[in-house]
Amino acid sequence: MGPALFSARGHAVCELEADDVPRVQALYESSPEYFQTVNGRPPRADEAQEEFDERPPAHLGYTKRWFMGAVDEEGALAGVVIVVSDLCAPHVWHLALFLVATPLRGTGLAADLHAALERWVGEGGAHWLRLNVVAGNTAAERFWVRQGYEQVRTRDDIDTGGRLNTVRVMVKRLCRRPIEDYLALVPRDRPGSDLP
Repeated sequence: MGPALFSARGHAVCELEADDVPRVQALYESSPEYFQTVNGRPPRADEAQEEFDERPPAHLGYTKRWFMGAVDEEGALAGVVIVVSDLCAPHVWHLALFLVATPLRGTGLAADLHAALERWVGEGGAHWLRLNVVAGNTAAERFWVRQGYEQVRTRDDIDTGGRLNTVRVMVKRLCRRPIEDYLALVPRDRPGSDLP
């Protein structure tokens, strides 16, 4: 595990390394609700390894991908965050995964981690933070709206890991520019776009 990149409420968020993958897998297996909700199944035995190895599609372009873990003061892994910088366009950062351990849900930790993440990506040059949330994952949809994200489009029949879902593409402005400027930068996220 690398050094802390940012922290929130006694949790250091560090870049994870290959030898941390078993800890991530254990977290997934002890907190399977996300996988049940999104994919209709528990995490696969190689779920953490696949996510550790996965990269964005080459046609989208990006600068860097961080696979990070939130670790408490005792060293226990409390959550996983995957972030990609400059996805599709400069200053557009993508939140690919944001998962907090089941016992910590409803404690306010997720909101605090997100606020710290938002500051960190802003310091790194992000003007926009985007994500995809599966339609029907009501708790996640409400959480992202509370964090200030707005929907720009939906995408249908997206394979999220074994099941086809409709996903809501959501964006949070970290700058003063209007959402129209974002949509000019990222045509695939325009409402009604059929770009992949």
